[in-house]
Amino acid sequence: MKPLTTARIAYNNLCGKPGRAAALIAVVAIMAFSLFGGMILSHSLENGIRSLEARLGADIAVVPSGCEADYESIILAGSPVNFHIDKSAEQRVLAIAGVEQATTQFYLATLADSFCCTTGIQIVGIDYDTDFVVRPWIAQLLHRNIGDGEVILGSDVTTESGDTIRFYDSVFYVAARLERTATGMDSTVYMNMAAARELARRAQSDGLALSGVDIDNVASTVLLRVGSGYEVDDVISGIRKSGLDVGVVESHGIYSSISSSLSSINGIIRAITLALGVITVMVLMVLFSVITSGRKKEFAILRVLGATRKKLGATVLAEALNISVCGAVLGCLLSTLVVFPFGRNIGMQMGMPLLLPSIIDTVMLLLIGLALSTMVGPLSSAYSAYRISRAETYATMREGE
Repeated sequence: MKPLTTARIAYNNLCGKPGRAAALIAVVAIMAFSLFGGMILSHSLENGIRSLEARLGADIAVVPSGCEADYESIILAGSPVNFHIDKSAEQRVLAIAGVEQATTQFYLATLADSFCCTTGIQIVGIDYDTDFVVRPWIAQLLHRNIGDGEVILGSDVTTESGDTIRFYDSVFYVAARLERTATGMDSTVYMNMAAARELARRAQSDGLALSGVDIDNVASTVLLRVGSGYEVDDVISGIRKSGLDVGVVESHGIYSSISSSLSSINGIIRAITLALGVITVMVLMVLFSVITSGRKKEFAILRVLGATRKKLGATVLAEALNISVCGAVLGCLLSTLVVFPFGRNIGMQMGMPLLLPSIIDTVMLLLIGLALSTMVGPLSSAYSAYRISRAETYATMREGE
């Protein structure tokens, strides 16, 4: 016979009432699911906003009038669009006081192609001579310029084969693939300006895109960096006074809008998690109180058999701890199975950049979630454990006679 330790008594009690134990575990699991899932989502949203801020690069984007929302959709979602302004706009805005650097980009939205992609793809041509936005983070992967027959792929762009991709019957070699950023850049293809214009001419000649556009004399956007000592608002005012019929998008405005939404979402997540935590503790306190009241004679018999008051209280706490551990593990596991496989879809539905945390950060959040969820059971049962340890054995045995 094995000794009846506190842990063994608690384990046998739980196994003897599997339905009751399962119900209590389910209550803790719901809280653990919410807590761990909420922390992962909150951390992922913060990662996404930091990634967006790091990738914006330019302070101001000059686009065709009325295309401001289309530009933002490229940055946030990578939605394929075609819009163009006269290339001379670059020199005109560069002459405005406060503009330190300017570069152009050329956009080409491809059609869905069975050779490449099931949906349209945004192609971005960059000017290597003046670019200050894309090159810094492409250079981390490719320590040279992109050749005419090469492309850099966003992390979400799929290919028929691993090293080539086809657009409008033109095959390009995949020089590198960017790391995931949770922004529209993940579904964007980058190539040099000459290759992008040549591809656009081919699409135009086939009647597939850019009908009536003078491809050699247009750009899609002019990206600006404001010099030190100047305010972005002053430069924007200068652009509007220049007489150019263009739209202006302030990068900080995109970031601020997303940050504001992020703060609201994080507030909601924290409020829901806190509310569920409080409700869980209250529900468990009631359940443990009712359960221990119904087990008075059981604990009285243990006292008759020699169990001390301290051992009775410790048994109740041990049962609560076992329930909390099982519920915490189950809840965190279920949360992992939901958040990680569907994280990108969740971000898309929320309209927010969502970048899942690294393995190290995930482990840290998991440990925090498990620790907090595990504390719920013993905390909720503390009063019941104290009350049952103070009950008089004789009076308890005589109850109901």
